[in-house]
Amino acid sequence: MVQNNLAVFDFDWSLIEEDSDHWAISRLSPEQWEICLAQRGRVSIDTMDEAICKLQDQGITKSQFEKVLKTIPMLWVNLKLNANNTRVLIVSDANTFYIETILEAYNVRNLVTDIITNRFYTDSHGRFRIDRRTPASGPQHNCPQGCSANLCKGMELTRYIETHGPFSKVMYVGDGKNDYCPCTHLRDTDRVFARSGRALSNLLAPGSEHAGKVKANITFWETSDTVLDRVNKEGL
Repeated sequence: MVQNNLAVFDFDWSLIEEDSDHWAISRLSPEQWEICLAQRGRVSIDTMDEAICKLQDQGITKSQFEKVLKTIPMLWVNLKLNANNTRVLIVSDANTFYIETILEAYNVRNLVTDIITNRFYTDSHGRFRIDRRTPASGPQHNCPQGCSANLCKGMELTRYIETHGPFSKVMYVGDGKNDYCPCTHLRDTDRVFARSGRALSNLLAPGSEHAGKVKANITFWETSDTVLDRVNKEGL
């Protein structure tokens, strides 16, 4: 079946009702989470990888991580957009292990077509690890919008559309500062759903300089029902 539309979701605070890094690490070790908070300013994925390693070295297992992740609250239990001739894509600064585990816990993994995020791997000591989507040792994305060094969501979205598109319409659901860049890559026929009260909605406030750089139609939302109702009534 040809999929004419593309629905793009951020993950933390957009598809789930939490920050997955905070949820996993703080519940397994509040002390380690405090150490993470003290390292703000580093590339976040590097801090999280280091924390995951330390917890495993202390005896915490991959299964314990999975058990905690499976309890994270999901916003989109009724994710059905793929039934509407739509390809569903997640673009996230989390990681493959966290996202796959949570989606499978809620039986919605089969509804997501593709996931673009930081990679998961097993090291020589048998520990699961996470690594940057854009490797520190390789060419850098040099995003003019200030995306984190490990991932430029705008570049990733553009590349994805070039590979799998064109799409009649694209919708983007996000909440954070790093969701602004992909919004600037959308057309005036596309839609942005920015979660109210969070960084992206502040950037896209009516009349703001940042909002002026986004061609797509902007809708603010507090619950997933707002997005689904608007899509059902007006399409993507």
